[in-house]
Amino acid sequence: MKKMIFCLLTVTLFHFSNAQVKLPASVPSGVSDFIKPPAIGDLGKTTTGIVSELTSQLGLGATQKPALTDAVGSFLKEKSGFMDLAGTNPTNYLSKFNPLQKGLFGKLKTIMGAAKFASFLKLKPKGSGAGNVLSNLFF
Repeated sequence: MKKMIFCLLTVTLFHFSNAQVKLPASVPSGVSDFIKPPAIGDLGKTTTGIVSELTSQLGLGATQKPALTDAVGSFLKEKSGFMDLAGTNPTNYLSKFNPLQKGLFGKLKTIMGAAKFASFLKLKPKGSGAGNVLSNLFF
């Protein structure tokens, strides 16, 4: 009886260990857009759009605008230099993007102050769609 149970258990385990997981034929809508960073386009227009959005959403003053413009513009310029890696080598893209973003966020926290920076982080879009200019800072 023990041998029979052992054999049945072995066959069952063998069957399940050889089972294959079927992946979906395509990635669900929105997932690839979330992972893929948005195209920056014209650096000047994108920088201006981001600064305008942050100024209005966070109630930033005119004295903060030049430093904000400089920080965002520098970030976007450097990011545009390795954007092509997002499609060809995502790991390498992230190894360059993450420290760059960390540096930007440190500058933004200094420019905005801790309270407004916390509010800024809440503005993070759910995905990197082209409709939200702030996605350039997060993806």
